Amino acid sequence: MMRRSPASRRSGSARRPDSRALPEWKRAADFIFVQVTFSLEALLRWRDANPVDIPVYAGVMVLASEGHARRLAAAIPDIDVPSSLVENVAADSEAGVDAACAQVLRIHESGAFDGVHLVPVSRYREVAARLERML
Repeated sequence: MMRRSPASRRSGSARRPDSRALPEWKRAADFIFVQVTFSLEALLRWRDANPVDIPVYAGVMVLASEGHARRLAAAIPDIDVPSSLVENVAADSEAGVDAACAQVLRIHESGAFDGVHLVPVSRYREVAARLERML
């Protein structure tokens, strides 16, 4: 196993896109991952309220199925899964991929983030192919 030298180590931090200020110790990280949210508006409000000089990556998750969406909403109360998105995923198995790719594109177009932390679940091939065509 190859070990990194102390100079090459990077430390990251994660943060919910809520109204609380970013603590100083998280500002000292090399990068920040903002927790998955399905609301670009929430991400942009958080970003405006938390200016930092380190890379910030917005969390984007593919909802692979209706069951996945409902379990996620029930298990993690800080993630608001819109009921319309759950209904769309229930009606069309591609709706979760569509929504995630659209969110990535909106985040990219906003210019407010350095990129995304994409959680494709089991749909990585579909997401990768679609994003290659979109970006």
